[in-house]
Parts: sequence; structure tokens; C-alpha cells
Amino acid sequence: MKLEPGQPRTMALAALFAGAVTLVPTLVLILMGHNAGRAAFDSVVYHERFIRQLAADWPHFDLSNPLTATTPGYHIVLAAMIKLGLSSELALRMISALIGASLGGFLAAWLAKRSSKYDAVLMIMPLACSSYVVQSGAWLLPDNLAWLGVATIMMLALHPSVSWKPVIFGSVALLGLVLVRQIHIWAASLVWLTAWLNARPTERSVFDPLPTRAWHAGVAVLLTLPAFAALAWFVHLWGGLTAPRFQVNITGIGVSTPAFMLVQLAVFSVGFSPWLLPPLVRATRKAPMPLVVAAGIGLLLAAFPNTTYNEDAGRFSGFWSLAKLTPTIAGHSSPVFLVLAPIGAMVIAGSLIEIPRRTAWVFLGAFVAFTAAQCSTINSFQRYHEPMLLMLLALMSSVQPVTGRPVATKYLRPPAIALLCGLLLVVMFRSVRGEPVAPGAVPHPLHTSPDDPWYVAPVDGGASESISDPA
Repeated sequence: MKLEPGQPRTMALAALFAGAVTLVPTLVLILMGHNAGRAAFDSVVYHERFIRQLAADWPHFDLSNPLTATTPGYHIVLAAMIKLGLSSELALRMISALIGASLGGFLAAWLAKRSSKYDAVLMIMPLACSSYVVQSGAWLLPDNLAWLGVATIMMLALHPSVSWKPVIFGSVALLGLVLVRQIHIWAASLVWLTAWLNARPTERSVFDPLPTRAWHAGVAVLLTLPAFAALAWFVHLWGGLTAPRFQVNITGIGVSTPAFMLVQLAVFSVGFSPWLLPPLVRATRKAPMPLVVAAGIGLLLAAFPNTTYNEDAGRFSGFWSLAKLTPTIAGHSSPVFLVLAPIGAMVIAGSLIEIPRRTAWVFLGAFVAFTAAQCSTINSFQRYHEPMLLMLLALMSSVQPVTGRPVATKYLRPPAIALLCGLLLVVMFRSVRGEPVAPGAVPHPLHTSPDDPWYVAPVDGGASESISDPA
């Protein structure tokens, strides 16, 4: 029996396959007993200590200065697992791995509703190979649980409906999301946008009738107030957006982050080119002006801020190495950024031209809001951006029109995805190299003191290195 897109069995099979694909590299690291790299250090030295302290203090938590730069939702969930008897490091890492597999499976199920299960699994593979998804699953990091919350809100926003259900469920998901990672308060804008778009059909205009749409958006703002209240509670408790011990490391504005996001999009789009390139080519012939405008915006975003490699300014790791390997222009601009950022902007614009207007607004709103949120820290780290960009490219690829797509693209999809996965796996394996985390390793002196209940005095060889943001 041929399975068509949208059938429950198609979606279930895609979820099962994608979940398994996402699980494989994670399990390799876990079962090998590998414990090296930045993620392993943050997991062992910061997150696991905090999780076990929460379990020991259950349910009377001291959250006034936690050993994490994020809100503690993920850590409380893992502490609950310890209270249920799953207290070994292996058990906790397996739970974390299953969270990552759930992310891949959930996204694939949605993709299979709009494309084949074959394409859905292909589109998920880059995310499954992302260093930052794999490491969050292999160790005790909150990233994948947060991305699962982001994906949930995006799925609800993309569901065309005149019902309030997507807005209500999105508001609930937002509260859970903010309790896991406070930076994702940006997703509130998606809930508001959902209410705005759902007020009336959007075939003619997303602004007509303005009073009705504004009223719906206003109600959505009220529904998201619990998430803002939770964030405000932590800000009051901490005296800032992060725990006091981490506030020294992440101050400043990342003005180069938008350009860096577009550079990443340009590189990652190679893997999704069999889906995204045909509408982009058609747009250059029929309606090139949106692409020209997008390229101009990308060029300005790359030319205005400093895009040179600079560790002190938070511009290092990941594709920032491209700026390091090439000469700079006047010590201010990277020629690689000046080329790739406009391409990334054109990828976004070209991906929105032929899809339904409502869907295009959701994608554009998500990208702009996410980018704005990431500018709130001087640290423009690829690990903060990569999973979201890979999810966004997969979602945009799945809704592109099939009509007019060259037959040859069907055969180009596997090698294109394989090329991107190969690049991501190289990055992943490079990031987990090095010496295993020393058993006596302790947090950086800026992040802890002997007064902390989880403090462990350093032993020979156990001195820690500076970790800017254990998230």
C-alpha cells in the first residue's frame, strides 16, 4: 500500500525513523563512555551537580543562584527522575537522549504531513547530525528540551485555524519553554502572531480587518502573561536575566549576530537546495525584486557591524572560523560574510515567495524574533543558533510547491543532505575531541565558591577552564 503525505501511518513511520536517526549518534557517544569536550565539561561540572543537588533538596529548592545560566526547568525534570529511582549517570543520559529523539520524531511527523516520509526523514537528518543536538542528548544539557518547546509553538503557529486552541496551547507551551530556557521568551511573538493571523483568513491581507486582528493579538498577549510573570520572577530573584554567578560573562549586545545567522543559513541551505533552489530560480526570472531587496539587507547587516574573528568580543567557534581564515577588509569586515550573508537573506526571501501568505509570515516572524533575541548577548555562538536554523530550513522545504520542481531534484536530495550531514558530523567529532573531563574538575572560580553546596575542591589535574555560558 502506498502511503500518502498526511496519513497517520506515514507520520508515525516518519517519526519512528527520524527518532531512531536522531538517537544513533547520541547513543554512540553514550555507550562508548566518551566524556570529552565542552558539552561533557558543562554537563559533569555544572548541570549534573545542580540536578543532584535539586534531588537532594527535593522539594525545597534554592534557586537564588543556580549552577546553570538557564532557568531550571530541565534540571527539575531530571531531579524528579532521580527521585523515581533513575539516579545513575547512564540513566540520566539515556533520558536526555530520548528527549533529543523526541525532537527529531516530532518534527518528522509534522513534515510527513506535508511531504513524504522519505523526505521528512531526509530533512531531519541534518538536525540529527548537529553537534549541538547530539551533545545535548549525549550529556545533561537543556537545549533539546527547549528546542522541543520551540518546535511545538512553531507547529501550532503554522496550523491555520479560526480556533483559539493554537493560541491557548501555544501560551501553555511558552510557559514551559521559558522555565527551561529564558532566552526563548521571543516565542511569545509567535503566539501573538498566531492570534493575529487566525482572526480572519489571510488570502487578501494580513492587516484587514485591523481592529479584529488587533483585538485577537491583545487577548494573546494576556494569555502569555504567565510566561512573562515566570521570567519576571527569576529576574527579580537573580537581579538580572541569568543567575548572579553568570552575569559577568554574557553582557553586551551581539550586533554581528544577524549577519552570522545569515551566513549559517547560506551554508546550511546547500543541503536543502533540492527543495529550496527551484522556487528561488523561478523568483529570479519572474519577481527578482524581493531577492534584490533581501540581498541588500544581508549586505548591510554584514557591512555595518564588525565581522572579524574576535574571541574577546564573542565572535568565535563554528563558522566564525571562516572569518579567521580569510583576510579582513580594513580590520572590520570579513569578505566571507559580505558574500554569504546576502545569499542567506536571499534563501529566506526565495523560500517565502511561493508558499501561502500566512505560512510565510510565520516563518519570517520566527526568524526575525529569534534573531532579535540572540542579539541580547555579546556571545554569538553557533550552538545557540544552529538547531533553530536547521529546523527552519526543514520546515520551509516541506511546504514548497511540488509543481514546477524538476524531476532531477528527487535524485539530488540524498547527496545534498549527505553533504551537509558530513560537514555537521565533522564539526561534531571535532567538538568532542580532547582529554576526558577530570573527575575532580570544578566550575570556574567566577562561577562558584566554597559556600556552594555542590562545591568540590579541585584535585591535581582537575582545574577547570573558563566556560562562558554553561547552557
